[in-house]
Amino acid sequence: MNLRIGKLIIAALLVVVAIAALGQSAHAQPNISTQPDRASFVPGDSGTLTVTLINTETSNTIEIRNITVYFPWAQYVNGAWPSGANVSQNLAPNWPTLGSAQSGNNIKTFTFSFTIPSWFAGSIFGSGSICPNHPATRYSTAYRGCVIIGYTATPPQYVGQDASIAMALPTYTPTSIVSEWLPIATLVVLVVATLFLAMAWTILRRMSKK
Repeated sequence: MNLRIGKLIIAALLVVVAIAALGQSAHAQPNISTQPDRASFVPGDSGTLTVTLINTETSNTIEIRNITVYFPWAQYVNGAWPSGANVSQNLAPNWPTLGSAQSGNNIKTFTFSFTIPSWFAGSIFGSGSICPNHPATRYSTAYRGCVIIGYTATPPQYVGQDASIAMALPTYTPTSIVSEWLPIATLVVLVVATLFLAMAWTILRRMSKK
C-alpha cells in the first residue's frame, strides 16, 4: 500500500514539473520591436530597419537562431521573390543569447538595409501586414511587412511581429495668382512703355524739323 502511495506521489510530482516546464517554455519568447531610420519614405529611397529583441523573463534565457524580414513590398511574382523583398539571417553556429531581465544582457539589435521599389506606393500609416504571431515556419509566399524570429525551444519555435514602413504622401504646390500673372503683367507694362517711348520719339523728331 505504501509503495503504491509513493508511486502516486512521484507521478504527481512529475506532472507538476512537466507543467511548470511547459509554462516556462510557452512564456520564454523574445519581445520584438522594429524602427526604420526615417519617419517616412518615397519610392526609390534607401534606409535601414532596426529590429530590437528583448527578453523580459526574470529567470529564463532565450537563444536566437534566425531572423527573417519580409518588407511591405514583398510579393511572390512568377515563381520568384523580387530583389530586396525579403532577407533572412541564420545566426548559427554561435547563436546569440538574450539573458534574463536582470542580467543586463537581455536586449539585442539587428539592422537590415533596404531600397523601396519605384512602383511601391504604400501609405502614410504604413502598408498592410500579413504576419502571424506564431507561424509554423519562417518561409511563406503570403508574408509581407513581417519580422519572424526563430528561437530555441522544445521544439524550436517562431514568433512574428508586424514591420511597417510609412510612405510620404505626394505633394503639390499650387501656383498662386500673383506668381502666375506677374510675368504677363510685366510684359504688358514693357510693351506699353515701349509704345510711349516710340510715340514720344516721333513727336520730338517732328518738332525738331519745324
